[in-house]
Amino acid sequence: MGRPRRYDENELLDAAQELFWARGYDRTSVEDIAAASGVATSSLYATYGSKRDLFVHVLRRYCAGRVDVVTDAVSDSTADGDELLASFLRRVVDDCVSFPDRRGCLMLTSLAELRERFPEVVEISTATIAAMEDAVANALVRTAHRAGRRVHTRDVAARAAQAVLASQAVIHLSRLPLSRPRLLEMGEALLRS
Repeated sequence: MGRPRRYDENELLDAAQELFWARGYDRTSVEDIAAASGVATSSLYATYGSKRDLFVHVLRRYCAGRVDVVTDAVSDSTADGDELLASFLRRVVDDCVSFPDRRGCLMLTSLAELRERFPEVVEISTATIAAMEDAVANALVRTAHRAGRRVHTRDVAARAAQAVLASQAVIHLSRLPLSRPRLLEMGEALLRS
């Protein structure tokens, strides 16, 4: 039986996520993660097997957290689907501009960097987008039902997909030095299109 871990796994994963997100996969080494987390490289390899496996674990965790953010953003009780989506978009923009370095999204940057080499990145990202769309669609259905309106599944699914697409575009564009109002304006235009 191996020795018990002597470190906080969440702190380790937070440190690894920060490095992968700020630098990218290729410019982050296991030694960098060890130095940032205070966890020995031998412990990292013993737990995760490889840098790639650690990264995949970090990406899964990050993406699950992003789905939670979306679910929370559309959990507000409102009687209007348009207001629900506008509120969702404001939350996304506020989250984007809260990072001084405007780093965008770990999922999107990982897709750009690694999709050809790591099929897991595509699988995780695809599942994440689907889960986000489901969260928005479920919120739209709840909103309509509270208002006594019936909705068609296809219409709700299309609207949810449009909202998630708008949010991902805004997140990606937030890496540019665009103001919060400009990001909102662009996102709202996508929601209306």
